[in-house]
Amino acid sequence: MPIPPHVQARRAALSQIAKETKAVLPDILQQLPHLQAAQSEVYHLNDLPELEPSACPRFELASSSSPPQSGPSNSTNGRRGAGGQQQRTYGTVVKVLNEDSLDAAIMMAESLAQQPATPTTTTTATTTATTGEATVDAEDGRNRRVAVLNLASERTPGGGWLSGAVAQEEALCYRSSLSLSLHRAYYPLAPRSAVYTRDVVVVRSSMGSGHRLLLQTPLTPQQLPVVSVVSVAGVRKPEVDEVAAATGDGGGRGQRPRAERMFRYAADRDLTRDKMRLALRVAAAEGHELLVLGALGCGAFGGPPDDVARCWLDVLEEPEFAGGWFREVWFAVLDKDKHPGGNFDVFERVLGGREVGKVVVKE
Repeated sequence: MPIPPHVQARRAALSQIAKETKAVLPDILQQLPHLQAAQSEVYHLNDLPELEPSACPRFELASSSSPPQSGPSNSTNGRRGAGGQQQRTYGTVVKVLNEDSLDAAIMMAESLAQQPATPTTTTTATTTATTGEATVDAEDGRNRRVAVLNLASERTPGGGWLSGAVAQEEALCYRSSLSLSLHRAYYPLAPRSAVYTRDVVVVRSSMGSGHRLLLQTPLTPQQLPVVSVVSVAGVRKPEVDEVAAATGDGGGRGQRPRAERMFRYAADRDLTRDKMRLALRVAAAEGHELLVLGALGCGAFGGPPDDVARCWLDVLEEPEFAGGWFREVWFAVLDKDKHPGGNFDVFERVLGGREVGKVVVKE
């Protein structure tokens, strides 16, 4: 089937964007010598032990105390339980946004930077700006940067970004230095492996904002946003079944019951959960407390969003990740049309506004 002219034109335009991004990066990075944009590390699930509970930073949920805690808690604010005991709840706040992943990361950093910091917390200024400061605080080992999940291709570094493809990984590469750290030697990525890139500089606005070079605005190289990225590939083209939604989950009177898309084979579901565990372990091992995740495998790979969203919920609720390993987790699920049953709709229904991994401690 021939490619429609408008698709050809879009691919050609994005291919030029890719070339321009590659051309401008060397000069920008030369002005940021403290960043190592080409450095990355491959993690394998089998080599990463389960998280050690004693190392958990224990982020306290705002619903647990007043005023809300913006970092690992050791203050005396808490709710009184039966018998006058103080009671604290630790866990992770989850939000779902209809946003580009990098835009969500920048929004997360800016919004959480406005929260008041506790005297014992040195990581609450969650700016992504490139400064001379260390990204990991020497006192508590926490990482100030937002970690973004790259929904990667397991075959090709950056997917089809050089040829004008449109998916989440390509969007990251058009806008940032990520491609420099996705080395050909890593590929094909093993099913349970991830690439961690500490220093990823954002040099463009989003596709929806015209892919403007940020240095054409008043920003200097030292003010460009910087994130870290965990690259994990979803399951490619799994077999998918449609099943009727559970009772009470859609389909009111006079409406057709909503169909849910599910993995046909348990092995694909199990592999997807392992990939999620890997992403969370890598982020925790690198000290990140702020994560932007996504609909792993639900785009061009054709994964079932209902099942994938529930897999994320199941994994985030596992004992390994309980007790406040992450301050906030945002899912960036871009769906321009925002149609019912689309990826954003599904993820918002399953994950939006949840508090996961809750552990109540009486003191």
